[in-house]
Amino acid sequence: MVVSRITRRKLVEGAVAAGSAAILLAACAPAPSPTATPAPKPAEAPKPAAVAPTAAPPPTAAPQPTPAPKPAAPAPTAAPKPTVAPAAAKPTKPTGEIIFWSPNQAWNEFIQKEFHQVQSDIKLAGQLGEWNEPTKHLAALAAGNPPSVSATGRHLTAELAVRNALRSVDDLVKTARTFKWENIWARLQKDAITWGKKWLVPWSTDTRALYYNKEVMADSGLDPEKPPKIWKDLEEYAVKILKKDRGGRLERIGFTPTFGNPPTYLWFYSMLWCMGSDLLSDDYTKVRVLEKGPDAMAYLKKLMDSQGGYEAAAAFTKSLTLGQGLDAFSAGKVGLALHGQGAFSNYDKYAPKLQYGMIPGPVFPEYNENANYDGGGGLYFFKKGKNFDAAWEFAEFMMEPTFYLKFAGQFNLMPARSDVGAEWEKGDKRRGVFNATANTVHWIPIIVGTMEILTHMSKMFDDVMFGKEPIDKALPAFAQQVQIIVDKHSTLPAPAG
Repeated sequence: MVVSRITRRKLVEGAVAAGSAAILLAACAPAPSPTATPAPKPAEAPKPAAVAPTAAPPPTAAPQPTPAPKPAAPAPTAAPKPTVAPAAAKPTKPTGEIIFWSPNQAWNEFIQKEFHQVQSDIKLAGQLGEWNEPTKHLAALAAGNPPSVSATGRHLTAELAVRNALRSVDDLVKTARTFKWENIWARLQKDAITWGKKWLVPWSTDTRALYYNKEVMADSGLDPEKPPKIWKDLEEYAVKILKKDRGGRLERIGFTPTFGNPPTYLWFYSMLWCMGSDLLSDDYTKVRVLEKGPDAMAYLKKLMDSQGGYEAAAAFTKSLTLGQGLDAFSAGKVGLALHGQGAFSNYDKYAPKLQYGMIPGPVFPEYNENANYDGGGGLYFFKKGKNFDAAWEFAEFMMEPTFYLKFAGQFNLMPARSDVGAEWEKGDKRRGVFNATANTVHWIPIIVGTMEILTHMSKMFDDVMFGKEPIDKALPAFAQQVQIIVDKHSTLPAPAG
């Protein structure tokens, strides 16, 4: 799952809201004290024996020798009773109600049903949350009633943690019963750590593959069994697939960032990675965008200009009116598209006769980095969320392999556990192309200000692609804006977990 296209106005409003909500939350609640065992009453000291008065001897009697008393037989000593250790207190099972947020009501219904089949002590109330933006979470935090646990996009980690809203899970994952931290894809382990702490349990991920429509390729004179593996070939294929009507209007396009996933401006990230670069340095302190950014934007603009321009492509894909469940690819209006694993589930249902294939995204041979884009989310626990012990018990259930595999298969969701991912792949061989890049795919930086960066990126991308500003003007301005955000993030104190 990915960050979807966001209007500038909506993003700006979200960024302002995120910046103004300074919430001071309580520290982690202490663990409950163990039940005290009553101390035994001290034994009573024995009372002293009464002493009989001694009678004086008669005055006329001659003193007689007093025979020595026979020694009394010693009283038998009772064997000491063995000390019985108090019985160890049995751990208390979590009970009560927990509130769980997810961005999908169908997920909630499925999870509730499965959870209540194995757990009768905890009542799970699934509610619709959010994924792309933190708006609803911030409102709940301000009101003091966040959910017990939330499944949301992991790009929001820093925005939530910086407000001292989250419980870190470092100690909990060490003793987890149903999973080990090492089970998580290595790349996701890294993403889960900000300010040196783990703030979430990674729960979902996704990667991208290049989908190619075999019927469209054959109709364009291309071999449908030879998809483009390098960017040079994709350029050539895109021009051959392009089709216009007599009036010069698009009827079909080869490839466009206005369709598929990542959408639109997020292709700038993907192109940076394809060229061996990135937006920021590894430690998130320096902006690197001017290293390969000019080449990335120039290449994307050239690719679209060769097909009639980005503006025409955007208008074309936006104006399509298609049947239920169809999209531009399954309708034969786009020949090549980068997309996630969720797309082919839709094609199975709504376009079962569609002839297509999937391969890793194209590369520039000198860098050998597949076009790709990551996404996904995790389970977050809030300090002010109710019934934390029960919430963690629920997390154990969510990460348990049997349920996890069942859920991932039902919704074609790529698991964050690599071992469960291997089993998930066995259920459908098409999933293999997505698992293949699970540890090499890149994603956006997880810092305070991520949403603000996306706002500036969207404007820069549109200004260049629509021809409003040249690259050498738009890109340096964008780099300067991002550096301000990064500098601010670097000065923030590490939140308490």
